[in-house]
Amino acid sequence: MSQMHRQTTTDVLNVTEALRLASEQPASLRQKLSDLHVAEIAALIIDCRDDEQRRRLIELIDEERLGDVLLQLPEAMQEDLLAFFQPSDIEEIVEHLDSDDAADLLQAVDKPVADVVIDRLEPEERRGLAPLLEHDEESAGGLMQAELFKVRDDWTVDTVLKVLRRWGREIENLNYIYVVDDDDRLTGVLPLYQLLLSEPDQRISAIQDTEFPRAVAGQDQEEVAKMFEKYDVLALPVIDEQGLLIGRITADDVIDVIHEEATEDMYRLAALSDEDDLAEPVLTTARRRGLWLMVNLGTAIAASIVISQFESTIANLVALAVLMPIVASMGGIAGTQTLTVIVRGIALGRVTFANARRALIKEVSVSMVSGLLFAVVIGIVATFWFPEVGVKLGLVIAAAMMINLFAAGLAGAVIPLTLQRLHIDPALASGTILTTITDIVGFFSFLGLATLFLL
Repeated sequence: MSQMHRQTTTDVLNVTEALRLASEQPASLRQKLSDLHVAEIAALIIDCRDDEQRRRLIELIDEERLGDVLLQLPEAMQEDLLAFFQPSDIEEIVEHLDSDDAADLLQAVDKPVADVVIDRLEPEERRGLAPLLEHDEESAGGLMQAELFKVRDDWTVDTVLKVLRRWGREIENLNYIYVVDDDDRLTGVLPLYQLLLSEPDQRISAIQDTEFPRAVAGQDQEEVAKMFEKYDVLALPVIDEQGLLIGRITADDVIDVIHEEATEDMYRLAALSDEDDLAEPVLTTARRRGLWLMVNLGTAIAASIVISQFESTIANLVALAVLMPIVASMGGIAGTQTLTVIVRGIALGRVTFANARRALIKEVSVSMVSGLLFAVVIGIVATFWFPEVGVKLGLVIAAAMMINLFAAGLAGAVIPLTLQRLHIDPALASGTILTTITDIVGFFSFLGLATLFLL
């Protein structure tokens, strides 16, 4: 019944209606917002025209849910809105969040403000939150939360159950019991279901899983995500360099990481910054994109220089000017297909420099098969399109198509692997290099063969 009510509320409440209620019936809007899921409230805020409208809605969101709503917003929008909050307001928001979410929120405000907020917190909250802010945001330490349930390895099952009934309600997503020794070093992990099925007098040390995977605080978040996928767990304990248990990472945080990493790879394949956001100012976005557009302009000029070497050939046979973009375009698309497969394989850990031979052979073979098929097609089209040149032109463009698709498949596989070996992000630079190669090879092979055989 509550789900039906929530859906009905969502259908009726849009930005226009919400803003009207904010002005005319704020109490009614506050009630409606309290019935919505935080993700639905965030969607309303995103749909607003500007920050002024967003602040009008934010003022009517329940204090204990406001932090969760803000965390659903794009980073740039989140930072802009938090800039209008006083430290005392941010303190109240943080108090209703888990430590990892609180750390994420504080990283979105200026450091002096964050320091003031931390100083205002209760000592217990400060002790749990301050260490999280010391870690890199994209590391295991930056992802973890301090809230977890840990027990000593010499306790019995009955003792653990008694403590769990007393304190367990305060911890969300409680799937594992973390076992430590007297020095607080992690010795193992105990799934909650196994605890419930064990005999009361059993020692925890006898039933713990000592081989359970664990993350080190300095590990990159991408490696952590791969651990979740590999071991199929719901949470991972986080230890420091001495093996001390300092936190845990839950699956919901890893889902966010997977989304961020996939978005980052997609943006970088298009030569965009992973910080690019629709909520950012125009000049900020233009400056970021302009750098790679300048690089692309340079590569385009290089391709144009190749064309300029064949001015007389093009002047004598205008058909070449009509057909040469086809060769370059087909090579670019084929190379991008290969590049996308290889970059994604690298991101998922399935393709490395050591096992790349098979992937390389396959992608080049696919390009050759495609090249042969489309060479025949374009050869026939060119022959009938320009009958005054006839079969010779068809054979020239077919050969150029084969050469360029072979180069595209080879470059699309080799470029990201080489960049990875050089410790350069393959997703960031591969696209620009590939486009340059396919354009130059396409134009040079087509115009060069035309010069040799048609003039």
